[in-house]
Amino acid sequence: MKSSPAGAAGSPAAARVAVVGGSGFIGRNLRKALDAAGVRACSFTRQRPFAQGGRVRRALLRSHTVFYVAGSVTPARAEREPRLAAQDYWDLQLLLWGLRGAAHRPLVVLASSGGTVYAPEADPPYREDAPTRPVSAYGAVKLAQERALGGASWTVPVILRLANVYGPGQPAGAGFGVIPHWAGAVRTGGALTLIGRSRRDYVHVDDVCAALLAAHRRADLLRAAPGPTTLNIGSGVPTSLDELHRHFERAAGRALEVRREPARSFDRSDVWLDVTAAREVLGWTPRTGLADGLAGTLAAVAAPARLPS
Repeated sequence: MKSSPAGAAGSPAAARVAVVGGSGFIGRNLRKALDAAGVRACSFTRQRPFAQGGRVRRALLRSHTVFYVAGSVTPARAEREPRLAAQDYWDLQLLLWGLRGAAHRPLVVLASSGGTVYAPEADPPYREDAPTRPVSAYGAVKLAQERALGGASWTVPVILRLANVYGPGQPAGAGFGVIPHWAGAVRTGGALTLIGRSRRDYVHVDDVCAALLAAHRRADLLRAAPGPTTLNIGSGVPTSLDELHRHFERAAGRALEVRREPARSFDRSDVWLDVTAAREVLGWTPRTGLADGLAGTLAAVAAPARLPS
């Protein structure tokens, strides 16, 4: 498939793009990636919501590609406050209903969760056709969002099931994943908390943004698909917490203390993804190995901010 010159009419660079969730970890990095690729995008955040007075903003109705990377809850918070998790579902529904008013079928790319939607009784690595059965409130909402988008026939639905995303600048608040917590512990000299004994698939945020950008660039191919396109986006490599601990020690250049805790009720055991389909459909492969990704993540938090003297 030949690509159009950047900026040519109908080319990916010229198409209007919107990012819903533009102030989040993935959203911020996606905006940078789009800018670097010469793709102009409008961004919507909590401060600048995509809907006003119950109606979707005009900029969204004009957008050819809409990236939905918004979310207000983590897996841990979704268990404590299921109503907030449900609100994430209704926020997406509001967007989809509003897009009925678009003059064209926009490509809507949803950031879903490859770590929570697949059935735990199935054996990893999970392919896209593996059975789904979320065992957490967070996973249930993500799967409900997928089904809502898949049923929105006035859009071109693209569902990217993301593995555990990490990278520089990721928040270290409760529920944001083990890597930002451990990076903060390395900086402060604290112990690394190992919860359970699971294996996970860790994917760098740069690779995630490359996959999102690839979906935009291959819009014509995705529009030709007979139904929703669902793709796993991950490293494709399982990493245990003990292995992750050793990676951290090598990146930090020193031994790191460990504190072990039992797994929580909503934690999955072993989850990693088969990413073959993303390579075949999007021409995408993960490029940032865990060792290099952790080194960059630790470098970003290595030195505390200097205060004026």
